Amino acid sequence: MNKGKLIVFEGVSGTGKETQAKLLQEYLQSKHITSVIVYHPTPELKEILSMWRKDRHIDAITEVYLLLADRYDRVRKIINPAIAKGQWVISLRNALSAQVYQGTTLKMRRWIRKEFSLFEPVPDKLFYFSITPENALKRIMKRHEETGEAIGKFENPKDLEKKQLTYKNVLRDIFHVSIDAALAIPTIHEKIISSLF
Repeated sequence: MNKGKLIVFEGVSGTGKETQAKLLQEYLQSKHITSVIVYHPTPELKEILSMWRKDRHIDAITEVYLLLADRYDRVRKIINPAIAKGQWVISLRNALSAQVYQGTTLKMRRWIRKEFSLFEPVPDKLFYFSITPENALKRIMKRHEETGEAIGKFENPKDLEKKQLTYKNVLRDIFHVSIDAALAIPTIHEKIISSLF
């Protein structure tokens, strides 16, 4: 049996990660490779975070502990079993996001990285989707208008720009493939495939 793989798509909201995950899954299916898409945070935790941020005014450390529990559950129940079966896992975000979004200082980012490293598998390939904050916000607003999906806590020009800079700092010591998310969807898909096969 072939070893399964963990592929991670990272980047701020509005970069097309989910679209590319679905396209990759379709491609893998055409090659008779079973795959599963996982989200970090899970949709269930996103709802809890939204509610707690509003009602309890939680801080970044509380959010990290919720994210750790959520991700550990996905790793234990879905990610590791799928990889063990020879399947591919396409993860929309991983521990890197917690470093970027909840890691307000270098010390805190190191702590977050250490905590997740206790159980988080190292990706076989990490793709970082890069886009200008302006274009990301346009896509976020379009998605909101078309689907009704709520606009997230960090989905504003100031935070999008700040998170882009944090991603660049965090990614300095991590092997990754940078993707220009402003390119056409088929072009991005081809770049991903060429990096994987």
